[in-house]
Amino acid sequence: MKNVKRIILLSTISIIFFCSFMVPRATAQEWIYEGANTERIPNHSVYPSEWYAYEISGFPTDIVAAVKVTHGNITDYMMMGNGTCVWVNGYAWNTTSGEKTPSTPTNILVSYWNETVGYASVFTPPLIIPVENDGKVSPSILSWLSVFLGIELMDQNMENLYIYNGIYSIAFWNETYNNAYIHFNWTDVGILTGLESNFPDLENFSLYSQPAQLPPVFSFSTEHDTLIVNSTDTDLKVAITDADNDNDGVTDTDYLYRMFYGSTWTSWAAIPTLIDFDLGSVPAGNYTVTVEVKNMYGVTQEQIEIQYAPPEEGDDGSPEIPGYSIILISIALFTGASFLIHKSCKKMKSYA
Repeated sequence: MKNVKRIILLSTISIIFFCSFMVPRATAQEWIYEGANTERIPNHSVYPSEWYAYEISGFPTDIVAAVKVTHGNITDYMMMGNGTCVWVNGYAWNTTSGEKTPSTPTNILVSYWNETVGYASVFTPPLIIPVENDGKVSPSILSWLSVFLGIELMDQNMENLYIYNGIYSIAFWNETYNNAYIHFNWTDVGILTGLESNFPDLENFSLYSQPAQLPPVFSFSTEHDTLIVNSTDTDLKVAITDADNDNDGVTDTDYLYRMFYGSTWTSWAAIPTLIDFDLGSVPAGNYTVTVEVKNMYGVTQEQIEIQYAPPEEGDDGSPEIPGYSIILISIALFTGASFLIHKSCKKMKSYA
């Protein structure tokens, strides 16, 4: 079937490239993974390091095809003018063992977008498609996508094309040749959710998992979980709820924090086990401390109120025993000393 030569199935079994597109072009700008400072690839909803996985008909039930977004750039790779591009590596992901087996070749261009000349890719079906500035797929983008897919399906005698803008779907079919059909469906943010066709040699795709893309969830308190302290120098601890927001199968660890107290934000920094914090030279009272934690998807802010209750001090600056006056303490000490002296005198008389 001629169309299969144009359909690239992401798996360790078969990835077919259009060789005319394999000559690298000059790159003007690049987006890579930079921990919590990673930026979304422009004109797309995806971030470097994310994983997207698909169930494919004909594959074993515990094997899914997955792609890892490696980077984005602006390049003339497609020889149609500079466009924003998304690049991935492919894997066969064993959902039982968690093992990911790399596919070859690597560094696959899955989306090229130039709003003047349209959409292109060396990979079909289109797993990742562009979005507008509001982060959503538009009718204009779907129209350009239909042009690309129409060229891909040219020799399949697709007589009919319909774009379902409301559900981000494109359908091709014929009624006089062989009643073939193929339907593509995406999310509103441009991620393929399914490919369905009756082509005898083409597997169907169904989205298995995608990144949650959520900002951190966390809490913080003093080292001993009390908000009443008697020292201005106290340690704070941050507890982050475990999450796998980029869908790589591993708990996220790349976070940064900063703190606001008084009138100043600290600089963003890696989160230590304990944060050394000093209220400063302040009287007794309640003080608000704000902490922000960020990952590449956003920033979350939490606040606590610490009550500073310093120990009471005597006239000479030394701490008093709480709850007792100096007079009572003196009487107690005098009474105790008198009792000891009296007891000693009685013993001395008994020996005499």
